[in-house]
Amino acid sequence: MTIIKELKNEHEAILLTIRILDQITTRLKSDQTIELDHLDQILDFLAVFVDKCHHSKEEKVLFPAMEATGIPREGGPIAAMLYEHVQGRSFVQGLKSGVDGYRVGKDSSATEIIENAQKYGKLLTSHIDKENNVLYVMAERVLSAEKMAEMEAAFNRIEEIEVGPNKHEEFHAMLHALKSIYLN
Repeated sequence: MTIIKELKNEHEAILLTIRILDQITTRLKSDQTIELDHLDQILDFLAVFVDKCHHSKEEKVLFPAMEATGIPREGGPIAAMLYEHVQGRSFVQGLKSGVDGYRVGKDSSATEIIENAQKYGKLLTSHIDKENNVLYVMAERVLSAEKMAEMEAAFNRIEEIEVGPNKHEEFHAMLHALKSIYLN
């Protein structure tokens, strides 16, 4: 599997998470009880899988490799993706704040969860589309097969060090379980 295929596969897991989160917020909007444990699992996924793993692969490996070929960091697609990573982190913090408030019965917390989940979902759906159809196409055009093989080793190190052994499998099992609850 190429590194670009790996990143796109990770995008599929992220999009699935957004769909699950959307169903949770739909329940929250209609005053149904929600499982805080499910939101905690999603927050863990967003912090570890999305940020520490996926975004780290892009920010520490892919983007610098693209820059080395002459694609500018500032004022182009790399800068836009980095900015959106920062925005996404902000929405995840807002979501976490909402979940923490919901846990202790804070009145405005349901609204905070809903708003941040919706903003995050909208941002990441658009972000993923741009990466899959613009940025990754550029990467495949400018990076050699040898460079991509070298980058694959760096991706593996990120998964081992930043994420930990078997964590990918645990996240996929968690998503499968949540999918069976919220998307059937």
